[in-house]
Amino acid sequence: MSTDKDRPSIEKEKTKRRIAELFLDPVRGNFDIDHLKEINRRIFQDLPKMGFSDVTPGIFRKPVPKGLDWVKRRQLESARISTFVAYSPMDKNAENELADILKAANPDKLSKFDPMIFSNAIANIYSLADYIHPFADGNSRTLREFTRELAEKCDYEIEWEQFNKQESGRDILYIARDLNVNSIALPRIKSLNARRDIVYTLDILEGNRDLQSLLPDVVKRIRYKSVGHSRDGGFGL
Repeated sequence: MSTDKDRPSIEKEKTKRRIAELFLDPVRGNFDIDHLKEINRRIFQDLPKMGFSDVTPGIFRKPVPKGLDWVKRRQLESARISTFVAYSPMDKNAENELADILKAANPDKLSKFDPMIFSNAIANIYSLADYIHPFADGNSRTLREFTRELAEKCDYEIEWEQFNKQESGRDILYIARDLNVNSIALPRIKSLNARRDIVYTLDILEGNRDLQSLLPDVVKRIRYKSVGHSRDGGFGL
C-alpha cells in the first residue's frame, strides 16, 4: 500500500504518463463540463487504486460551507515568498457559471482568431475556469490539457511545458494565473481576513505579467501535424 510519503512521486509518475496518453489520444467532446471532467478523470484515474482514496477523478469538489471563502496559501519556489489565491465556493451558482464560461470554448469561432486575439480568449477561459476551481486537486493540469486540446482543435498549439524548465518559469506561470484569479475573486470575498490576504497578494505581485500578456509567448499556429510524434506535456502544479 502506498503511503503519504510516497504520494508526490507516485502522483507525478502516474499523471505524467496519463497526460502523455492524452497528447496521443485526446478526449473527444464538445469542450463543455463533461469534457473537462473526463480529462480530470483520465489524468488522475490511477491514484484511488494506489490507495489515495481522497482523490475523486472526474468529480467536482464539495461546496464550501455557506458564508466562508476558500483561500489557498501559495509558496513560490524561486522567490521564496508566500502568497494567497482565492477560489469560488463551488456551489450550484459556480457550477452554472462554469458551464457559461465554457460556452466560449468554441473551436469554430476561436479558430478564426489571429494569434494575439486567440491567446487572449484562451487566457480569459482559463482564468475564469481557474477561479471556479471545480476539482479538489489537479485543476492546473486539467485546465492545461483542456486548453491544449482546444487549441489543437483550432490549429494552434500551447507550449505549456516551456514554463516547467526551471523554478522561475513555474513561478511566472503561478503568478500570472493568480493575478487573474484574485482579480476575479476579490469582489466576491466575504471574510475581511481573506480580503486582506488577497489585497496583500495583488500588491506584492503588482508589475508581474498576467496570463493575457504571458500566453502569446507560448501560443503558435500549427503549420503541420507530424505522424507518430509524441510529447510529454505534463508537470505537477
